[in-house]
Amino acid sequence: MAGPKSRDVDVDVRGIQDWGMRSRWVVVWAFAGLGVATQVSWLAYAATTTAAAGHFGVSEQAVGWLANLFPLLFVVLAIPAGVALDRALRPTLAVGAVLIAVGAALRVTVDVYWAALVGQMLAAVAQPVLAGAITRVAAAYLRVKDRPLGIAIGAGATYLGMITAIGIGTAIPDDVPLVVAVGAGFSILTAVAGLVALKVAPGYDRVAAGSPLAVWRAPGVPVLAAVVFLGMGIFVALATWLEPLLAPAGIGADTSGLLLLLMLVAGVAGCVVVPPWAARRSAEPRALQLAGLVTALVCLLLGFLPKLTGFATSPLLGFALLSALPVALAMVERHDPERAGPITSLVWLTGNAGGLVVSLGVGLLLDTPALAFALLAVLGVGAAVLAARLQRHEDQVPGPGRHGELAGSGDAGVRE
Repeated sequence: MAGPKSRDVDVDVRGIQDWGMRSRWVVVWAFAGLGVATQVSWLAYAATTTAAAGHFGVSEQAVGWLANLFPLLFVVLAIPAGVALDRALRPTLAVGAVLIAVGAALRVTVDVYWAALVGQMLAAVAQPVLAGAITRVAAAYLRVKDRPLGIAIGAGATYLGMITAIGIGTAIPDDVPLVVAVGAGFSILTAVAGLVALKVAPGYDRVAAGSPLAVWRAPGVPVLAAVVFLGMGIFVALATWLEPLLAPAGIGADTSGLLLLLMLVAGVAGCVVVPPWAARRSAEPRALQLAGLVTALVCLLLGFLPKLTGFATSPLLGFALLSALPVALAMVERHDPERAGPITSLVWLTGNAGGLVVSLGVGLLLDTPALAFALLAVLGVGAAVLAARLQRHEDQVPGPGRHGELAGSGDAGVRE
């Protein structure tokens, strides 16, 4: 770890741009609202799958595709979305907001399956734009000292959106059009608010850094991407399969849903608390290590003692695991602000790929829940081991130059 002197030098260099400037939080909060709307769109039918299948006259698998479009299109579109954000931040974000609104309006005005599919597809195209902009919005509108919190708010909004979507579907389980209408109304309102907020010009210069592929081999980036691959993979697998994994232990769908909700609520709290704390202490790798170890322990407890430990451990799991993503993104912005945008897009791409791969693997083990949870525990330990490699880089690279590259050596200095 760098000593106080080197950290002060870093703050002085990057803080020059803050003189006479102020953070523009209205844009960050409007952007966070769009993040919530994206997740509400993604899970619009998730809590009412059976009812939606009957309503549209299609199979439950067809309804499942209304959600599966999102991770699939994310993997395909993450890189071009990242390039567009670097070249034209506000216009690209405006396109994302419009897609969210149009998709929502189509779903609510044309009550047939094809309209739901097209509406979901429009929102799914917007998702990599809005998710990939988390560090970009913070860098463009916030002072350096405020950016970890801004990144945490942007990332935490995705989990708040999941809570909102699950809450809407749970409160209105049998009225599919009303569920869609509530979610669509929220999406349209946040889209309008986002478009209004984007009239505010960025207060800080940003450097267009090109394609996310160009930063793949930057020091530390593959390791960080692998950590996020495993972390998001574990989360998506739990969000997808928690109910069938706990059912053999006599835990019903209502209880497993409550456990997932507790996990998400605790995750939102973790997103607000952990990233700024870790950034102030330059302790992001250690926070990621701890998250991996806590995840592994809780997965083992859920696999072998779910009834005894479920309610005590699920909030702990959510607090640790869900805060890991904004910790990783804040680490990117602190270490390599010049390339934080494309690295963020790359991290999101690998995270969504991890969600697909790990969820598929766990889905093959539903008949052996203990083995499935053991697999998730092993992946958590793997994430902790990879995070330890980031920490070794952090400890070995002395002085201000450590902030020029992500957890590694190389070009020193910061240009904003």
